[in-house]
Order: sequence, then C-alpha cells, then structure tokens
Amino acid sequence: MNTISAYRELTDAHKLQEMRNELEGGFLTVIRHYQAGILHRPERIRQAIRENDPEQVAMESHSLKSVCRQVGLLRMGEMAAELEALGNSGILDQAESLVEQLVASSVTANHELTHFCSGAALPRPFFDKGRQPD
Repeated sequence: MNTISAYRELTDAHKLQEMRNELEGGFLTVIRHYQAGILHRPERIRQAIRENDPEQVAMESHSLKSVCRQVGLLRMGEMAAELEALGNSGILDQAESLVEQLVASSVTANHELTHFCSGAALPRPFFDKGRQPD
C-alpha cells in the first residue's frame, strides 16, 4: 500500500481542512505541535510497555488519542483508545503489536501532514524582532 492511500485510510481530510480554514495563520504552528506528539507519543507508549507500566501506557495513549482526533487521524485515534483501555485494564499482553501499528501509522501520518501543510503560509514568529516592547 502506498503512503497516500494508507494515510487516507487513517484520516478524515475534511476535518483537517476545516482546521486549516479555522486557524488560518496559526495552522502551521498548531500542526507542527501536533506532529511532534504524533511522532513521539507512540515511542513513549512503547517504552511504557517495555517497562510494564500500564498507568503510563494509559496516560500517553490518552494524550495521543486526543491529538489524533483533533487533526482527523481517526484510525490512529482508535488505536490509541485501544491502548488506553489496555493500560487502564493493567493487561498489556496485546499492547506491543498494537503500538507497532501505531508507530508505523505515525510515520505515514507525519509525512502526509507535512505534505498537506506545504501549501500553507509560514507561521507568524513568536517574537517580532523589529518591534519594540510596549
């Protein structure tokens, strides 16, 4: 399966477009923040599984679930919800295979989010160096 078709199975592009329209100039800033979570949280979940820490699995999965749902990454949100439930149950036997799917999906989603954003305007700088403090 190619990257684009895999991404389409994972996402609701309409939700992402709505977000882009709503946030306008702040869209890239928000998406870059979400992309960091999409890439790093699956690794944190994987580490919590290795450490047999169900509470941490649940917490990291909950955060990832929220981020995914906000940007329309529906399948990833479902996988994160499944991992959260496993963490809450305290039984992590099935978590490893699920987190591997999530890691692979996060790479695909990150790539496609970057592609989607390539046409967006650059984010406004946090500090305007030319402006004097009030």
